[in-house]
Parts: sequence; structure tokens; C-alpha cells
Amino acid sequence: MFRAVHADRSGRILVTDHPAIAFDGARGVPFADATPLPADAVVAPIEREALAAEKSGKPRRLGPGRLAAAALLPPGYLRTQLPAYVDATDRADLVPRPYAAIAADERGELVVAAVGIDRDATHDRAAYGRAEVAARVAAELRGRTSDRLVRQLARCAREYGCRAATNAFFARWDCALPIAAPGNERPPEAISLKRDGEAEPTESAAFHPSGEEIARLSTEHLAGGGTMVAFGRECEGEPLLAAREIEDAITRVRAVTRDGTIHLETNGSAPGGLRRLAAAGLDSIAIRLVSARASTYDAIHRPDGYRFPDVRASLRLAAELRLALAIKVLVLPGLFDRGDEIEALISLASDAPEGTSLVLRDLHADPLRALAVVSDHGEGPSGVSAALARLRDALPHIRIGAFVRPLAKVPHVP
Repeated sequence: MFRAVHADRSGRILVTDHPAIAFDGARGVPFADATPLPADAVVAPIEREALAAEKSGKPRRLGPGRLAAAALLPPGYLRTQLPAYVDATDRADLVPRPYAAIAADERGELVVAAVGIDRDATHDRAAYGRAEVAARVAAELRGRTSDRLVRQLARCAREYGCRAATNAFFARWDCALPIAAPGNERPPEAISLKRDGEAEPTESAAFHPSGEEIARLSTEHLAGGGTMVAFGRECEGEPLLAAREIEDAITRVRAVTRDGTIHLETNGSAPGGLRRLAAAGLDSIAIRLVSARASTYDAIHRPDGYRFPDVRASLRLAAELRLALAIKVLVLPGLFDRGDEIEALISLASDAPEGTSLVLRDLHADPLRALAVVSDHGEGPSGVSAALARLRDALPHIRIGAFVRPLAKVPHVP
């Protein structure tokens, strides 16, 4: 039996004698898919009353001073159940985060309701110490005080701990290229579509760099040993709304070097802009969505100036132009694993060419209020593990994982 845990007001995590209960998106269910808590996971209290289970399995409130607790998992894991708690309708939404259910095993060790779906050696190796980052950034800034783009990346690296910004100062792996693109999605406050990790930037770049500035940084990164430069990371709006500026930058980069991967993270809202970027030399694209059903997509993304058929058109165009394609699905238990949602995702991905990736990452949200945004489908969730098995069975030509991987190119090393 897994035992329920909760947090007290001081933040301590306490183990109870009650059976653990989790939330599958529709109801309280026994805790399942127990995975040892990863070393780099974060356990956080939730400002809501915790629930456990009676011996009969019926939910049991633990009292207003006993707060629910959840795990925030590192990339490579996918949560399968949500924490069980009593929502407080008189309080504001919870901060959007990827809350996962936790419990204690028979030894009192914490476990999380999750499955490991991928490992990425690049991500594992790319962790830098704070002192190391500060020293490297300071050294780089001393010689480039007038470079606005380098100053912006320095702030992202030091203040927000952004891995892709930090890579710019070490000339390794992928480098983020902030361009202050505007947004065209208006999701509910309970949902954050752009967050993808607890240490990512949360504000946009303060200026619009020129194509020349972007190209200079990009070519330096690739020539120094980096493998990828990327537009549209977490701090950005929608890069396809800045297609002309990005087109100029890509054209300048490809006039100097064919090394490395030029990558775009997008919602796929402007297929015309995508065609321009592909013609300029874009190599790789990840199109992000919560749902492959138009009604669910509209309810959560709340698109401004585009509709879901535009996203489908961008997916078809990426395949036609032979870009390396990833469909990045933001997973919320109770939504992702509904039968109609999974079948719609299979239909969307089934026409994608062999070599396409289906990238699954936890959605940052207030779980209960995010689920309330979507009208009842009439069919309950099947469970994230079962949904994963269905995807793998139906899409044997598609790689399912947690990371967008760059094209296999060897960068030029002078």
C-alpha cells in the first residue's frame, strides 16, 4: 500500500497512515505508476487541503492545515496522475506548474506517479554550476558590452537559469535566439503554454535584434562547437509573426555556414511564414499543441488571428518541405488520455513522414481549473500509461520521447 503524504504550513513533507489517493482527471483513484522520486525533482506544497483515502477507497479530507504536495519532474519523465486535493473556489488559480501526484512506499520513501519516457545525454551534461555560469558570462560581457543580444542572453542565463541561453556562453549544444516576437495565443490564466521547465525565462526579450545581430551570434555559436540555434523558446511569443526578421537572419547565417541546425519552436499558426523560413534555410521545426481536436485546441490555446486548420497546414507543409519535424504535445492527465483526444492525435500524426518525433512534455497548469476549461467529452480518461501504449502501437513510424533532437550534423571546428 502506498501512503498519503501532505505538507504542513512550514513546508515539511509528512507521511500519513492513510492510503494514498490521486486524481486521474475525472475522479479520485488509487495511487499508481509509482516511480522513485528523481534526484532533481522538486517537491512542493500546494495551497489546497490534501486528500487521502479511507480503507474503503473513499476520499478523506485531512484538514485545512494539511496541504497537498506534488512533485515537479525534470524533463524525460511524464506524470501519469495529478495530486488529489480539495479545490478552493474562493482563491485564485494555482501558479501553473506541472504538478504530479506523490506518495510514500512501504519504507517511507517518496515515489511519484510518472513514467520515464526518454533520456537525453545532451541535457544531462548541460548542467552548469551557478559560479561557473556567472564567471563565464562576466568574462564574455567584458568584451561585448555593446552587444544587445549577448546582454539579453546573459540576463536569461544568470537571472532565470535558462539552459539554452547559458549554452551561448559555452558554445555548446543548442542556443536560444530571443527576438521579442509577439504572441497570438490567449490561454486562460490557469494554463501556461510556453513554460517548459522550472528555470526557464518568464518575460520576453526587451528589444528586437536585427538580422545582422542574430546572424553574428548564430555563426559564432556554430563555429565554436554548438550544434543548434533556435527561435521561439519559452520566453518568446510566436516567432512566425516575426518571419521576415527571422528570414533575414537565417539567410545571413546560411550565407556563411551550412553547419549546425537552425530550429524553430512554434504553434504553426502561419504556414506562409513557415514557407519563407524553409526557403531561407530552416532545418528543423517543433509545432506545439495541447490537443489535436479543434474544439479543445480553441478552448485552451484561444488562438488570435488563426485557427487549428492553419496548424494542420503547417504540419503538412513541414512534411512537404522535408523539414525535421516534431509534434510537441503538452500533456495533462485527464485530457490527453481521453479516447477522442488520443484518436485525434493519432489521426494528426499518422500522415507525418517516418522520422517525425512526437515529443511529450507535461503541461504547466492549475490542473483542476485547466480541466474545467474543456467541456465534458462524455468519455473518461483511460490513463496516461494506456494512452502511451496506444500511441506506440498506432504510430510505429514515429519516435515518441521527451526531447527535440537536432539534426545529425557535425559543426565546423576551426
